[in-house]
Amino acid sequence: MLDLPVAGLRHQDEGDHDMAHNTLMFVAQLSALRILVLANRLGCDTDLAGTVHDKLAEVLAAMIEDQRKILAAEGVLAEARRTSDEEDAFFDLHHYRTAYFETWLLEPIALLDDYLVDDLGREYFDFRTGEWHHRDGEVPIAVPVPTEKLCGLAKIIAEIEDIGGTKFTVENVYYSEAEAEVAWWESTGNDPDVFFAMKEDGLG
Repeated sequence: MLDLPVAGLRHQDEGDHDMAHNTLMFVAQLSALRILVLANRLGCDTDLAGTVHDKLAEVLAAMIEDQRKILAAEGVLAEARRTSDEEDAFFDLHHYRTAYFETWLLEPIALLDDYLVDDLGREYFDFRTGEWHHRDGEVPIAVPVPTEKLCGLAKIIAEIEDIGGTKFTVENVYYSEAEAEVAWWESTGNDPDVFFAMKEDGLG
């Protein structure tokens, strides 16, 4: 009879060790990926790619810091086992884990432009002006940045998503159809006036 609780406590201690070990490994993986992002940044040849690299490195640094808080809380809980402080330590760990989930796992993280839509109220938030507007039509329009414009970062993003479960977006967001159309023409390298004039002349 006396061996049962002792065995249970031993398994509990082993569980604390495994939990901390997994968190430590995750911190090491995120740190290695951040170094990879910074190294890849050196080969960027456009401002767009550089901006996305910088944002991802910033995000990873914040994720690592939050995981270190979880690691520290796991250590405190392990030390508090079978003491009067165990309940407080448990809730502290729960707080840090919940905060991590809500910050990094609940919604995709925007690495370029972000947008927010309230489907129920038919409104959208313009991050440029800091104001809410009535949503009429498809605005805002989110256009994913082609992977070839990210200087190889897409593969690193995919690896981070696979390891940590965090999802990312790399999009240009436009707040009018006219703005989106202008951006589309710029991406093609064509002047619409010249293009349609050539069409009329039978040259296009």
